[in-house]
Amino acid sequence: MQSDPTSDYARGPRNMKDWRQVVPWIGAAAIVAGLACYLYINADRYISLLHVSAGGALALFILSAAFPVFNGLINTYIFRVLGANLTHREGFVVAASSTLVNLLPVPGGVLTRAVYLRHRHGLDYSKYVSAQLAFFVCSLGAYGLVGFIVLLYWALLRNLTVPPVLFAVFGLMIASLLMFSLPLEYLAARTSKLVWLRQAIDGWLMVSKNPALLIQLLGLDGLALLFLAARYWFAFHMLSQDVTPSQVLLFGASSILTQLVTFAPGGLGIREAIVGGLASLLGFDPAVSVAALGLDWLVMIVVVLITGGLSMIYLGRQLSDAPSASTGPNEL
Repeated sequence: MQSDPTSDYARGPRNMKDWRQVVPWIGAAAIVAGLACYLYINADRYISLLHVSAGGALALFILSAAFPVFNGLINTYIFRVLGANLTHREGFVVAASSTLVNLLPVPGGVLTRAVYLRHRHGLDYSKYVSAQLAFFVCSLGAYGLVGFIVLLYWALLRNLTVPPVLFAVFGLMIASLLMFSLPLEYLAARTSKLVWLRQAIDGWLMVSKNPALLIQLLGLDGLALLFLAARYWFAFHMLSQDVTPSQVLLFGASSILTQLVTFAPGGLGIREAIVGGLASLLGFDPAVSVAALGLDWLVMIVVVLITGGLSMIYLGRQLSDAPSASTGPNEL
C-alpha cells in the first residue's frame, strides 16, 4: 500500500513546528547542565572562597523580594495610563507570576500579562506590547546612561583605563532613545484603517509622550537598579571578591541586556555571560564571577517560586470568578 504524499507533506510543517518548540528547551537544559558541571568541577575552589553569613543570605533574599514590588508598581502605572484599572495588588501578582513564567525558555511573562490584562481589563494586545516596548527602550537608554557615567567617572576622575568596547556598548544603549524621535504621530494619521497598528502606535505614544509617567517609571527603575547592584555586591563578597559600589552599579546596568534574549529560563547563562564577561574585562576571575551570579540566581529563584506560585493561584481565581472583558468591537 502506497503512502499518501499529501499526508507526508502535511506532517512536515507539524514536525518542524514541534522542533521549534523543543529546541529552546534543549538549549536551556544544555546551559543548566553546563553550569552545573562547571560548578561541580570547581567546587573545591569555590568552597575555599565562600563566606556565607546568615545576614548576607537574608539581605540577598530581602533585596530579591523587593523586585516584584517595583515591577508591580511599574505595571500599575503603565496599564492605568492604557485604560486598565489595575489595583496595586494586581500589579504585584501580575509581576510575580510573570517572573515565575519567565523561568520557561519562552517570553512567557509577556504572554501571561497580555492574556490577563485582555481578559480581565479588556486591554488590546497590540497596545500592551507597544507600551511595554516603549518602557523597555526608555529603561535601556537610562541604564546605558548610568553605565556611561560610571565609565566617565573611572576614566576622568580616577584615571583608570577603560576598555573602549564598554563605552561603545553603553553608548549604543543610550542611542536606543533615538527611537522616540520617530514620527509615529504622522504614521498614525495615515493608518486609521489598520486598527491593530493604530492601537500599537497609541500604546507607544501613551508612554513615550507622557513625561510625568516616565519620571515615575524611571524613578522606580532606578531604585530597582540600586537594589540589583546591592544584590551583586553581597553575592560577590560572599565569594571573597572585593567589588566596589561603582562596579556593581555597572554590572546592574548591563544586566538589562538579558531581557533581549528569552530562550534561557530566567536569563540563566545569558546574564552570567553578559555580567561575567564585563567582570572579566574589569579584572575579575570569570569563574568566580559566574559562581557569584549563580549564587544570586539561586536566592532569586526561591523568591520567584514563593511569590510567583501564590500569585498564579490568585490570578487563576480572579479570571475564573470575574466575567471576561475581552469581547467587544475591538476583538482581534
